[in-house]
Amino acid sequence: MKIITRIYKTSYLSKNGLFILIALLVLFILGSIFIPPFSENIGNKQLFTLDGENLKYNDHKQVLQFLESIKKNDGYLCLGTSESSLLTTCNYYDFLNNDSSVKNKFSVLYGAGRTCGIHIPMLLNNKEVANSLKLIYFINPVYWREDLCKVQKVYWNRYNNYAMCKSISLSELEHKKYFEEVDAYFKSLNFIEKSTLFTEYWLRKIRKSYFQDLKYVINPATYQSNLTFVSDRQVDLSSFNKFSKIDTEEIDTVWNICYDFKNKNWFNPINEQVDYRYKELISFITLCRDLKIQATYIIGPYNERFIINFDAKSLGGYKRTAQKIKDILVKENSNYIDATDISTLPGVFIDHQHHSSYGGYLIYKKIKSYINE
Repeated sequence: MKIITRIYKTSYLSKNGLFILIALLVLFILGSIFIPPFSENIGNKQLFTLDGENLKYNDHKQVLQFLESIKKNDGYLCLGTSESSLLTTCNYYDFLNNDSSVKNKFSVLYGAGRTCGIHIPMLLNNKEVANSLKLIYFINPVYWREDLCKVQKVYWNRYNNYAMCKSISLSELEHKKYFEEVDAYFKSLNFIEKSTLFTEYWLRKIRKSYFQDLKYVINPATYQSNLTFVSDRQVDLSSFNKFSKIDTEEIDTVWNICYDFKNKNWFNPINEQVDYRYKELISFITLCRDLKIQATYIIGPYNERFIINFDAKSLGGYKRTAQKIKDILVKENSNYIDATDISTLPGVFIDHQHHSSYGGYLIYKKIKSYINE
């Protein structure tokens, strides 16, 4: 009992805590000094995608390697939101990567809410290697709807870290041209959130020499095993399930959704009073132009058949939004592919906002035609 009383004395616990804290700091400092930085040559292979953590915290080595692998292969980086995610029956970039008549390869970064503004910090942190990068950005009009048209803190926190974004050095002019929409994210955070994200960033930075460098120095083979490359081996396009065909077993072509999609109430009309997404797009276009990035924009389709059946009066808002996006691209002299003409076609969607593999096939044909021309 005396031993327990002694162990749980406040002074004793305080001394132990202080010792542990000092020991951890010494370990972190020694690690950063004595653990050699790991570097791995991946050769001429093109990386297909990159771990989100590497981008979120701007792990410089991995991000540079990703972008350099695309440029080295004269490839394209496809950026998109959830419509560009992996599909079991393949998406547009899968078809492009397996078409022998298309000489370029396609890498991808996708995810719900990963709109163009999310990528601004990554491009600013890697200006030199981003220069002359070939890029395709998929603009989905649904991000102008009333529940998504403003800055979305949850998505910014998922793909970027506040402290990483704040660490970017910008002139006053650069800040005005590219960063005002990022500032909107900063303003959405309270003091506690900022402090937590700041601490998270620096703790990860301090221990990085252990969980990255030391790990790969000890076992280099694990580095490439965690990477995803664009396959050198192409498969015949006709081998893809339902390639170029509507999957009528899965898709209700009247509503243009999968039969098992029950959440029709997730649909929201466009909010035409908020211009955040337009400003975000213009900032991204301006940054790409200034960095000499060869950017091509896809104006994605909206599910017109579903809208007419569910809330016909909302259709005008989607049409006007798509037209306004097009007007901006024309005004900014940007290269773009208009995929809004497939909005009315049956079989193109799996729900109220995500295209199907057949929709991906139609988009693939548009990109192929654009590239070959």
